[in-house]
Amino acid sequence: MERIYFDISATTPLNPKVGEYMYTLQKEVYGNPSSIHREGQAAHAVMEKSRRQLANVLNCKPDEIIFTSSGTEANNMVLKGILKSGDHLISSSYEHPAILKVLPSLEEWGIEITLVKPNSSGQITVQAIESALQDNTRLISIMQVNNELGCINPLQEIGEFAHSHNILCHSDAVQALGKIPLDLQRIPVDFLSMSAHKLYGPKGAGALFKREGISLDPLLHGGGQEGNLRASTENLAGIGGFGLAAELAAISLEENTDHINDLENCFLSHLDDLEINYFINGKNRIPGVFNITFPGEDGSSLVMKLDLAGISISFGAACASGTSNASGMLLDMGLSEADARASVRISFGKIHSRKEVKKVIDTIHSLIKHSQLTDAIEG
Repeated sequence: MERIYFDISATTPLNPKVGEYMYTLQKEVYGNPSSIHREGQAAHAVMEKSRRQLANVLNCKPDEIIFTSSGTEANNMVLKGILKSGDHLISSSYEHPAILKVLPSLEEWGIEITLVKPNSSGQITVQAIESALQDNTRLISIMQVNNELGCINPLQEIGEFAHSHNILCHSDAVQALGKIPLDLQRIPVDFLSMSAHKLYGPKGAGALFKREGISLDPLLHGGGQEGNLRASTENLAGIGGFGLAAELAAISLEENTDHINDLENCFLSHLDDLEINYFINGKNRIPGVFNITFPGEDGSSLVMKLDLAGISISFGAACASGTSNASGMLLDMGLSEADARASVRISFGKIHSRKEVKKVIDTIHSLIKHSQLTDAIEG
C-alpha cells in the first residue's frame, strides 16, 4: 500500500540533498571540532558554515546561534538558565510540552508562573499578557506558531511589549522556521528555539538564538563548547544538515508557500464539493496546517481508520499522542468537549500533490459516511 503522510507538523522526511551531505560528513569529516589539528579544524569549519547559514536565514549574527540537540533542549536552556527563585514567568496554556512540562520544576525552585489562554482565534494577545504582568516578571515565553493549530502569534508586538517593561522575551519557533519569514533585526526577542526536523532536516539537531549581550546559565556542564553554554562534543552531521536544510528552506520559501497555498485551496474546495460538515479552528495560520473539526465524529477513531487506509494524520499534537482526551487548547478556545474530541490535525507540505489532497478528502468522506450509516443502523 502506498502511504500518504499528512503529518508534516509532527516531523518532515529528510531532504535527499541534506541526507547526502550528512553522509559525506559522517564518512569524511570525522575530527573533533575542538581539536586544533587539520581534521579538527575541518570539522570546526563545517560547524561555522552552518552557523552562518542559520544566521543568514534569521538575519542575526553567527555568534548568536548556539547549537543544541533539539528545540526541547533549547527551551529548557532558556527557562532554567534565566529564571531564579522569586522571578515570575508569563507563558501560555497551549505551549509545547517542552515548555509546559518544565514548569513544575520551576515552581519547585520558587518561580511564579502565569499561563495566559488563547483567544477564540487561537492567538495569544498582548492584552492577555499585559493583564498577567507582575512587578517581578522576568521572562515572557510565547510560541511563535502553535503546533496544533498552526496559528501565528504577534511575536513582534509581544517582544516590543516585553522590552518596554525591561522583560526578557523568548519564543519557541520550532513550527515557524522554514515556513514563514523570520527577521530577528525586526522581531525583538532575546531567545528563539529551533529544530531541524520540522524543515526537512535531521532529527537530533536544534539551535537557540541568544541575542548578543544577554547572559545565560548553561544547562549542561562539561567542556567549553558553544561559548561555554552547551557542553559535549558536537553532532557534526546533524549540525551540518541543519544548516543546509535551513538554507534550502529559505531559498525556496516563496515557491513552497505558493505551492502549499494551492494545496490548501484544493483541500477546502474538495471538502465543500463533497458537502462534508466541518469547521477549522484558529485563524492567521501558517500554510498547510489545519486543525479541523468534523462534528459528530470521533477524532482519535478517524485517525486510526485513516492509518489503516494508508493515510497519516494526527489527533492533536504528536507529542501528546497516545491519548484520546479532548485537547485542552481547544477547550480553552471555547470548543465544546464533543467538538474538541471530533477534531484532528492535518498538515501537508512541499512534498505533496493535489492528487494526494483529493485522495485524503475522498477517504475521509467515505469513512464519515460509513460511520453515519453504522450509527443509523445501530440507532
